[in-house]
Amino acid sequence: MRRCCATLALAIVPLLNGCDFSLSLSIVSDDFDHPTSAAAIASDPATDGDVREDGAVETAAAILAGVEPLALPPAPEYRGFLSFPLGAIPVGAWIESATVTVTVDRVDLSGPGLVLSFDRVRYGDVLASPAFDTPGSPVGSLPSGVRLFPAASPQFVAFDVVPELQGEVNDPAALFLQLRVRGAGGLAQLVDGAGNRAGGLPPDRSLAPVLSIVYRS
Repeated sequence: MRRCCATLALAIVPLLNGCDFSLSLSIVSDDFDHPTSAAAIASDPATDGDVREDGAVETAAAILAGVEPLALPPAPEYRGFLSFPLGAIPVGAWIESATVTVTVDRVDLSGPGLVLSFDRVRYGDVLASPAFDTPGSPVGSLPSGVRLFPAASPQFVAFDVVPELQGEVNDPAALFLQLRVRGAGGLAQLVDGAGNRAGGLPPDRSLAPVLSIVYRS
C-alpha cells in the first residue's frame, strides 16, 4: 500500500553532482489543521525512458522523443516517458500548485522547429512497449505543445500539471504521475531521472526531470 496520511512531505530529489540523493522539507502553515507542504520529486530512472515505434525500450539513457532526421526511411518514431513517484503525497491531498520541469539537451530538426507535446498516461512500474500507444490525455496547460530549436546549452521546459496530478492523488491505486513525450519536426533528447545526457556528456542529476508541488493534506 502506498502513501499514508501525513502533514509533512519529504522531497527526495538529487540536486548535487556526486550525491545520489538529498532531502529537503518546506512547511508553511497558516492553518493548523491543514498545513501547506512543498516537495520536489525527481523522476524515477527505473520507470522513465523511451519506447521506439517497433517496440524497443530504452532506459538508463537520455530520453528520445520524435524521429531522427538523418535516419533512412521509414524512420521509426521514439516516444519518451517520465514517471514521478507519489509515495510522499497523502491520498486526497489538495494540490495548490504543481510544475514539471524537464531539460532538453539536444534538438535535431527535420522541419522549421521541433514541437514537444505531453500526455498524461499510466503504464505502471515497468516501462514496456505497449506504453508507446497506451491511451492518454493531453496535458491541459500545453494545448499546442512547446516549440524548440537547437541551442548551444540545455533548454528547460516547465509546465503546469495541477489537474493531472490532482487526478492521480485522488486515486489510492495510483503510484506515479506518468507523462508521455512526443516530438514532431525532429528529435529531442531529454535528460532522464538518473541525469543521463545526450552525446556522451557526463551524467548530471541536477538536470533530471522534477515535479515541484505545493499541497495541503
